[in-house]
Amino acid sequence: MRRRIWHPFAAIAVLAMPLFAMAAGSQFYYAGWIPFWKKQSGALDVAINLEKLHEVSPFSYEVNADGTLRDTLKINEGFWPGWISAVRDARVKVIPTVAWFDGDGIHRLLSKDKSRRAHEDIIAKLVRDKHFDGIDIDYEGKMAKTRPYFSLFIEGLALRLHPQKKILSCTVEARMPLSSLYQKIPKKIEYANDYSVLNKYCDEVRIMAYDQGTIDLKLNAKKGNGNFYAPVADRDWVEKVIQETVKTISSKKIMLGVPTYGYEYEVDWRDGATTYRRLRSVNFFTAMNLADAVIAYPSRNSGGELGFSYVTSTFIEVSKILRSNVSSTLPAGLSASILNSAGSVTRVVSFSDAESANQKIQLAKKYKLRGVVFFKLDGEADPLLWEKMK
Repeated sequence: MRRRIWHPFAAIAVLAMPLFAMAAGSQFYYAGWIPFWKKQSGALDVAINLEKLHEVSPFSYEVNADGTLRDTLKINEGFWPGWISAVRDARVKVIPTVAWFDGDGIHRLLSKDKSRRAHEDIIAKLVRDKHFDGIDIDYEGKMAKTRPYFSLFIEGLALRLHPQKKILSCTVEARMPLSSLYQKIPKKIEYANDYSVLNKYCDEVRIMAYDQGTIDLKLNAKKGNGNFYAPVADRDWVEKVIQETVKTISSKKIMLGVPTYGYEYEVDWRDGATTYRRLRSVNFFTAMNLADAVIAYPSRNSGGELGFSYVTSTFIEVSKILRSNVSSTLPAGLSASILNSAGSVTRVVSFSDAESANQKIQLAKKYKLRGVVFFKLDGEADPLLWEKMK
């Protein structure tokens, strides 16, 4: 007789069962992605806080050019089988993510009936064979010409999954008012996602309301003129995203994506424009440790996140796609002495903490959304975040 191996993750999760049972009647859902690059710390963090969650999405399966899947997580190995079993015992739904970030590859596969249907069959078989509660589709970088084929793909998945009573979750980019995106709105706007199709066939739609940076021209002018302003997700911007989304997608299906990370930028100013060069992502702990190292004091910034700035003698150049220019008077954090010094540069950090996440939770409740989904749960978010999940 084969001996069953009981993993510590499983034991922790089972201990959480009575607590989750008390929360199961809640109308507001909490979910989170566990990234493959931090799968062990993420799985442990989730396991000891299972009573707070309704859904977890191990991230991710990835897609090969021929439509077959590769298991980046190695979800059949190590601690995963015992962990998944324990999560199910705690009545938390397991909805893994299938991620794909190749716009050309997505179009080639989905634009052909045969390969698209085969891809749908592969995903549906995975959900059925692994007894998952559903699947989360996160296909980014799609082109507008792919929209009708992606819509057919979502419809085909729904037709395969719903008879099995499986959840189809659709993760898509945030959409904001065009007047905040363009100085002059183009006459023709084409989107890669048909929100009406997502509303019809997806059981939940996860909106990635993060990575705002300098994309909102109106908020840049209001909050970034004369100040540092490149948030991951300003509460005011997120509210715009929600208001735009509920025009087409039922609030009962929307899961608001909430970030648990931040970014560090190198900043300079000339000719009436502030240039932001995105250097790296940071988590709560790396940001706080950096603040200690440079003797800076994080405070709540105009984007509602924690932030600080500091001066260094190390300049780093980055790709053009990681640079953005914002019309601005001289930011208060940039002194004339720094600007005139060839050996000094200013860096700015803006990152999410429990309070900034709670701002988004309250927005989701205000608009009666289905819930929130955190990117990411990896043991590196503000530990106080779990206390905000009520």
